[in-house]
Amino acid sequence: MHRLRSASRLALTSLMIAAVMVACGPRIERARTVDDAMAPSTASTANMAKQTATMQQDGRPQDQPDHKPMMSSSPLSGAAALQAGPEVPGFSGTVTFTPTANGVHLVADVKGVPPGTHGIHLHENGQCTHDDPSGKHFGSAGGHFNPTGSPHACPPTSPRHAGDFGNITVGADGSGHLELDLGTLSLTGANPVAGKAVILHTGTDDCTTQPTGNSGDRLACGVVQMQGMENAAPGH
Repeated sequence: MHRLRSASRLALTSLMIAAVMVACGPRIERARTVDDAMAPSTASTANMAKQTATMQQDGRPQDQPDHKPMMSSSPLSGAAALQAGPEVPGFSGTVTFTPTANGVHLVADVKGVPPGTHGIHLHENGQCTHDDPSGKHFGSAGGHFNPTGSPHACPPTSPRHAGDFGNITVGADGSGHLELDLGTLSLTGANPVAGKAVILHTGTDDCTTQPTGNSGDRLACGVVQMQGMENAAPGH
């Protein structure tokens, strides 16, 4: 009888333990499942930390595109394409102006020009009419650009007209090249080249005769046009 009672008690205890485990099991599993869902993954935590560090550096997430405006690489400069009258077939010429710390740098190249030295100047009007009412080629360009009222002369003499460039020497092959640094001119500020006309003359500038140096007729003309204006500061 004593053994029977002990076996009955053991069986009853086993049944009670099993009942408790069945009742509590789902709750324990459910609690573990919720905890797992709330915990961020290692990859997510690393990504959030990286994004936070990036925002502290430049104020925007790493994957946000940079919307800085793109600037053109072309510099601000001025250029005149020279055109000659019909009596100079095969002519071509360009004059460019680029900014320097003290003014502008001029580069002139011509082809198809009679050999010798030819006066070259900046004139006050941006007009190049072949046969205008004056009876001369390119008379519409007006006189030398001379905002200070100085006498005519050739570089490096100072004072002189702001538009006095002296002479360009043309070789036997009809081509000529000239480079000058001009502190009396700018691109678009004081004494600007923009909108003025470059004149190449048929004769030599003697650098003394007033007011034009006795350079002869006007062989070619070109209006200075600005290039690279997308880089210019507002107001230029």
